[in-house]
Amino acid sequence: MRNRFSSLLLMGGITYFVLGTATLMAQDAKAPPKQDTGEKVEKPAPSSRPLPGPEKLLNGGNFWDHWKYFSEEEKEANRNVTWKVVGGGKDLPSILICSGKPYGYIRTQKSYENFRFSMEWMYPNDPNANSGILLFTAEPDKVWPKAFQVQLHRPEAGYVFPTPGSGAKSANKLSPTKPLDLPVGKWHKCVLTCQQGNISVMINGVKLGEVTGCDPSKGAIALQSEGSEIHFRNLLVEILSPEPAVEQKEPVAQQKPDKT
Repeated sequence: MRNRFSSLLLMGGITYFVLGTATLMAQDAKAPPKQDTGEKVEKPAPSSRPLPGPEKLLNGGNFWDHWKYFSEEEKEANRNVTWKVVGGGKDLPSILICSGKPYGYIRTQKSYENFRFSMEWMYPNDPNANSGILLFTAEPDKVWPKAFQVQLHRPEAGYVFPTPGSGAKSANKLSPTKPLDLPVGKWHKCVLTCQQGNISVMINGVKLGEVTGCDPSKGAIALQSEGSEIHFRNLLVEILSPEPAVEQKEPVAQQKPDKT
């Protein structure tokens, strides 16, 4: 009896082994062996968020939704007297007129880091008129704040420097080699490209140069009220990627200002 039972156990074990081996062989036959090609499989890069389109800072709804007014001379002054928006005429953009008094500025409600700011300006009658654009403007608001000024004073238009005594620093300054020909009573265009703490300045289609290593490298954009009447139009800001733009190999031709 014991020998018979042992024989049955032995036969059952052999049967289990044979069936198990057959199952594994069948599975291996279905799945082809993996081949090592030696190539690394790269995962697709996550899609980057698209950059917003140009933002209108003058014709994009209520003007004061975009800007904040500041002056230390007359803190209770009517901002709509110093800065007022008027129609530019049929099929023409609106115009922002700054009386120049009291001294102060308007700055954007938003803060910008990598961006391109473009605008047109005109002095209606004063050949020695003065104003400027402030980039990377930091709080607190004061005259004058921590920022980098792009000079619009006619004899020195395009000169860029940190606001004196504000603590702003840069690796260099920009001083045009000769005064630009900017007639009174005509519109002129300024394009400022700011990326990774560098400021590139172009006026009327001519690149004047670049200021590098700006600290701070992020802040508001401001327009100065500095004693002279000045007109602005076509105020646009466009967000850029952090990577600097590729330099143009060919020189940019001089563009004649509009006769309007």
